[in-house]
Amino acid sequence: MKSESFRKQALSLVLFFAAVAAVFTLTCLRSDPAKKQAEFVVQQLLSCSSAVEQAVDAAASTSGSEPGLAAADTDGLYTFLQAQLGDAMTADCLNKVMANRLPTRITALAGQSGDKLVPADLTLKKRAGAENCYDFSAALLTAADSTAAAQVSGTITMVKEDGRWKASAITLNL
Repeated sequence: MKSESFRKQALSLVLFFAAVAAVFTLTCLRSDPAKKQAEFVVQQLLSCSSAVEQAVDAAASTSGSEPGLAAADTDGLYTFLQAQLGDAMTADCLNKVMANRLPTRITALAGQSGDKLVPADLTLKKRAGAENCYDFSAALLTAADSTAAAQVSGTITMVKEDGRWKASAITLNL
């Protein structure tokens, strides 16, 4: 009698661990590390308005020019973005982000709203027919009172470089 009870308990335990392993396997198969990294990059890029503003002001004070977005094409801003996103973007992508002035466009929008902007309701959807390319959209809210300042959308393409997922191209529509 005891051995039959023991067998039932052992069988139940084996079935339990098999079910846990199956759930774990399905969860791992469904996770998309490229998408998670893409979400991180977009979140950081959309959150950089106050840091960019500080870099612009610092560049203006050291160069003697008037503060403003024209001063933002400095080594200081590039260094800041490289420190924040250099491990998450290819060098070519970082250069394109700077050339397209994406951080300063977000900062200009923050200046128009009079407050730091915070992304909310960020969604990423895998683009059909394109490998590791995601369409994204988000609302930019003011930090102080969560007032909607803008709706943004764009695309981000990810590549695996040195064993890590990195953004290789980003477009942004404000």
